[in-house]
Amino acid sequence: MGYSNFHTHCIFCDGKGEPESFVQEAVKQGFDALGFSSHSPLSFNSWTMKEERIEEYLNTIENLRVKYKDDIQVYKGLEIDYIPGIYGPRSTRFENLNLDYNIGSIHTIKDEKTGEYPNIDGSSDEFERMLNGMFGGSMEKMARKYYGLVRDMVEIHAPDIVGHLDLLKKNNRGGKYFTEEESWYKEEIAKTLFVISKYRSIVEVNTGGMSRNYIDTFYPSPWILEECREMDIPVVLSADAHEPANISAFFNETAAFLKDIGYAKQRVLYNGKWADVGLE
Repeated sequence: MGYSNFHTHCIFCDGKGEPESFVQEAVKQGFDALGFSSHSPLSFNSWTMKEERIEEYLNTIENLRVKYKDDIQVYKGLEIDYIPGIYGPRSTRFENLNLDYNIGSIHTIKDEKTGEYPNIDGSSDEFERMLNGMFGGSMEKMARKYYGLVRDMVEIHAPDIVGHLDLLKKNNRGGKYFTEEESWYKEEIAKTLFVISKYRSIVEVNTGGMSRNYIDTFYPSPWILEECREMDIPVVLSADAHEPANISAFFNETAAFLKDIGYAKQRVLYNGKWADVGLE
């Protein structure tokens, strides 16, 4: 089986390009499957899909599935944030949409003082305001909160795919705020991987931070993926593509790394079912 990508953002949220242009690029590159995963609606963020466009989005992807059925398998999904007390990947509102799959992600943490939801992966200025305003400048407190939310999401909603597991590092280039060698950080990762392993969610190996030049490696970090391999946690190559040209960005070198650490297969949707296929 050739490459596939199930983390794709088009004009329905913060991506660039019509959905069909992504499909055409995937066909051109010889993909076997392409999944769309627009950001599910969040009323307090501008980068998510608008609630009133969900039906249009799903119909568009379904029409592309039919139109290109002889060339590629097209799947409809959503990247769904876990917002405690509001919703997550397995909430009824999303289960009723007849999605092919979901990606569960944490992009934001509620500021209990203001009621606002600042973005973890926003600008460095927003990250610093969040770190200082909500966590008193303590990266340890912020990380424990973030990974606690990831664990809660997996335990409550068991998403098909866990999105960019260590998104927290996006603004940490050069170890600006913390080092991943710190014991408290490794402790949080260990606890989180234990929960993911228990609920058998797939960890995506996300190259989007590299293609957009935020970070120098994929999510999650290489050492975390080595831990995933030891725990037999399934993985899937993911571009987190926001434009057609990036649907397979850094896939060759990332697949080579995964094979080097012992992964022979990735888990993908194929013929409508999750299957373990060889890494190409």
